Amino acid sequence: MSKGLGILSTVLVQRGALRQGDHVVAGQSWGKVRLLLDEEGAQLSEAGPAVPVRVSGVREMPRAGDELLVVPSEARAKEVVEFRLLRADAQALAAAAPRRGRKGGGAKLLPALLKAESFGSLEAAREGLSHFPSARVELKLVREGVGPVTESDVQLAQSVGAQVIAFNVPLESKAAGLAATLQVPVHSHSIIYALVDAAKAAIEPVVEARETGEADVLEVFTLTLNRKDRAVGMSKHTAVAGSRVTAGQASAGSAVRVVRGGEVTHEGDVISLKHFKQEVRTMKKGSECGLILRDYADLQSGDTIQFYELISRRPSLYEEQGSAK
Repeated sequence: MSKGLGILSTVLVQRGALRQGDHVVAGQSWGKVRLLLDEEGAQLSEAGPAVPVRVSGVREMPRAGDELLVVPSEARAKEVVEFRLLRADAQALAAAAPRRGRKGGGAKLLPALLKAESFGSLEAAREGLSHFPSARVELKLVREGVGPVTESDVQLAQSVGAQVIAFNVPLESKAAGLAATLQVPVHSHSIIYALVDAAKAAIEPVVEARETGEADVLEVFTLTLNRKDRAVGMSKHTAVAGSRVTAGQASAGSAVRVVRGGEVTHEGDVISLKHFKQEVRTMKKGSECGLILRDYADLQSGDTIQFYELISRRPSLYEEQGSAK
């Protein structure tokens, strides 16, 4: 990129002649030669075989190694590039479609489109993104390129369910509007580690159970309730567990496990917690209380009721896949 000249491509003419005003195609971009500059920066009208020149006028950044071809007209240039883009999009769809979602090992397969300011930056970004383990997230780059994020980038990302990762490049205003409309995630960063942090956002949260208390069932008795006296989850004959809190605290509404003989016999939640005849929110260690579990009557003296809460968190990229339960 050159201020005032835009994209400059260094080209070595191999055959024929390259002239100012020629319509050209380079990779997935096209344009019209505005300027031909020699190695000293002097302007040329044409360049023949074995002559290296810098070309101004290509609309989007081509890749090193792309062939620059002279075509008869602007219409022909657009036609060639449109065909190449459609072919690239079809290849991206074919690559991404069977790989989206989860693979057998449990990793999240994440299609992404990567844009950078130069080929050196593109290589650096690709290298940085390859450093985290793929046990949880495996990035699949459906397109890589140099230059600003364009509308065609956003459209491709939307068609394959990909996010856009922009490394030190701007997002064109029209592309930004289209991304918002199509709800395509765009992550724009100027430092490598921020690219990896963006990948973390794709990791699905894990839900962990954290124990908050425990109670021993001392006695089970049955309440006979009229319909008007029953809360949701109670029946005509509702079991009440007279219990003593042995650790932490018992809480109304808490998730619970019923453990008998070392095995979990039921998982549910507390719909009533009473101290004598009064409904309470919590009971601390050492206190006695009456517990009613939602739609569960098979309680026995000697059972242990474990109270726990479910906590959702986003795991580290480097965390072992099976370490969070």
